[in-house]
Amino acid sequence: MSDDVVGLATHRHYPRERMIYSRFGRCGFAIDVVKMVRGVRTIHSVLVEAEASVSSDFVQDFLSSPGKVVYTLSVQTASGKTLKRKTAEYRDAEDLFNRVEKVRRAFYTVYNKLKEKEKAPVTKVGEELFHAVGLTADELHLGV
Repeated sequence: MSDDVVGLATHRHYPRERMIYSRFGRCGFAIDVVKMVRGVRTIHSVLVEAEASVSSDFVQDFLSSPGKVVYTLSVQTASGKTLKRKTAEYRDAEDLFNRVEKVRRAFYTVYNKLKEKEKAPVTKVGEELFHAVGLTADELHLGV
């Protein structure tokens, strides 16, 4: 939500993640955030992966299971990437998706502001629709 954000992109799309979680007990999303840092565009890539804690191969319902979230931040530097990882626990799927919803709302608040400035159409790659604004083609890493 900081003022130095100049670009955003989704890479793993949230709306299908709830369905995936209900089937497999794991899900995630990935976004890129481009910030202006001392006059230089810096890409902050975020990967969030959640996994239900289960004790056997048979599960009645993942939605009521607690679990663990792993948050990975990758920041591009001149000499490579800096990685930071954090873990957290959640009570159940409702707790998990309430937290995800806060991130989703923040993303789209900033996304809509940037999109309004850019006045560009939503980008479509193949049949997969994703949201991107303010990123250059090389920052999107399409086809790589």
